[in-house]
Amino acid sequence: MTIWIPDLSSGSGPVYRRIAQAIGAAVEKGQLQAGDRLPTHRDMAYHLGVTVGTVTRAYREAERLGLAIGEVGRGTYVSAPLETDPPLLLPGHPVAFGKGSQGPQAPVMNDANTNAPHRTVADMRQDVANGYVQSGTNSAPVNFGTADVSFTQNRGTNTAYPVTLDDGPINFRMNCPLPPQETHINQVLIDIAQSGPIENLITYKTEYGMPHHRQALAKMAGRFGLDDNPDRVLPTAGVQHAMTVALMTFTRPGDLVLCEEMTYPNLRSLAAMMQFRLRGVAMDEEGILPDVLDNLCRTQSPRVIYLMPTLHNPLCSTMSHERRVAIAEVLRKHNLLLIEDAIYGFLNPESPPPLSCFVPERAIYLNGISKSVGGGLRIGFIHAPIQYIAKLASGIRTTCWMTPGINLELVTRLINDGTVERYERWHREEASRRLGVILGSLKGYDVRFHPTNYHIWLTLPDHIETSELVMNAANSGVMLTAAQQFAVGVPPRGLRLSFGAERSTERIHHGVNIILRLLQTSEFSDAQVM
Repeated sequence: MTIWIPDLSSGSGPVYRRIAQAIGAAVEKGQLQAGDRLPTHRDMAYHLGVTVGTVTRAYREAERLGLAIGEVGRGTYVSAPLETDPPLLLPGHPVAFGKGSQGPQAPVMNDANTNAPHRTVADMRQDVANGYVQSGTNSAPVNFGTADVSFTQNRGTNTAYPVTLDDGPINFRMNCPLPPQETHINQVLIDIAQSGPIENLITYKTEYGMPHHRQALAKMAGRFGLDDNPDRVLPTAGVQHAMTVALMTFTRPGDLVLCEEMTYPNLRSLAAMMQFRLRGVAMDEEGILPDVLDNLCRTQSPRVIYLMPTLHNPLCSTMSHERRVAIAEVLRKHNLLLIEDAIYGFLNPESPPPLSCFVPERAIYLNGISKSVGGGLRIGFIHAPIQYIAKLASGIRTTCWMTPGINLELVTRLINDGTVERYERWHREEASRRLGVILGSLKGYDVRFHPTNYHIWLTLPDHIETSELVMNAANSGVMLTAAQQFAVGVPPRGLRLSFGAERSTERIHHGVNIILRLLQTSEFSDAQVM
């Protein structure tokens, strides 16, 4: 263990920040080297005359700033510069996927029923570069049985759960808000069927989409503040597909991609599959820090940054107008490409314009209707500078050939008749009503939330281990998502609680009461969840 104690006689601000700053200064002066083990929390607290909790917070701040990394059971170490680290989040790399995990593996492209060669992500990238895709693979159908049970799959996991059964687990795990209970969509589908031959909607179409579909999606983009030129819009099979297309188009293996230090889990899965490196940027209460981003751009030469500036998932933060201006200046200064995920933006209509509006020449904006209308429709869109559209369209052709025409027609009509906006208003009201149930039970706990959002972030007391709480909640019939699912680097102590997937507020209230009971006791069982 390194015998090093910081000198806190000078400086100002909270003690924990002064300790973290002292670690950074010692690294710059060569007093601490990469790999040096820092004193234990207890030893540091004893020598400085502070509480162990203060040292714990200081080390977390150092980890947040990229100065240190904590390893469970081993201690806290000075982190190496990124360029000397092994590539992050490659297949089989366990660090950022939680204790004991091997992380997601790159899928095997197994054309079992043909003589076609196995296809990899690299093959798909080359198809994008060449502007074509080779077809001809066959897939065996999967039989999920005939039980009358509705299942959904969490973005970023491989586990399917029942989400609306009254006698099943209480689902606080997935951010999949249920639509209003009405029959308007039924009627629109009937109108589509009766409006003429259906052939035009079920035959192959261009990857660019039909003109009136692009016009509707551009209208939706314009409503959020972007240029409503249809030539800048491409339809996709959901925002996750749009995200995959954008990253496949603009990154190569080994490239560095930046993101918030807590991010959408599927980004980590894509990093493993596409073999780009992933690094989190330190955050405060409204998003990433411009000075930290500037330093990373200057020293590490990242290729792309993926951000959720409005209603961040999972931390609920929204960047201010001033922060967006500052971030845009850094992006422009370093010629860094932005991928902005705005899927939750409709839940905060008072937010500033999308970050993409502040740097339109370097921004790939992603949005869709999965949270406002229904994820099963798989309709999203990419809004990008015109010079990028052809490359992105090639990525759509490579990954799914085209976005389904019937689904696009339905969503187009829902946009044009005002249904999507009406549903958005309903969701904000419903989220606010449900949030009241959640906050009423969690008084006194550290909760981050937005008044019209469908999830909260709960920071846990120091004596409660996140993984144990999630395990015991599951044993009690409540599904939660731990910080480890979102963390790029060392996870904070906390969890996301999503409350849009349950139909019954009674079940929501019951589920929160179970969590409250677990928070109020330190006696955790040894039972394991299978």
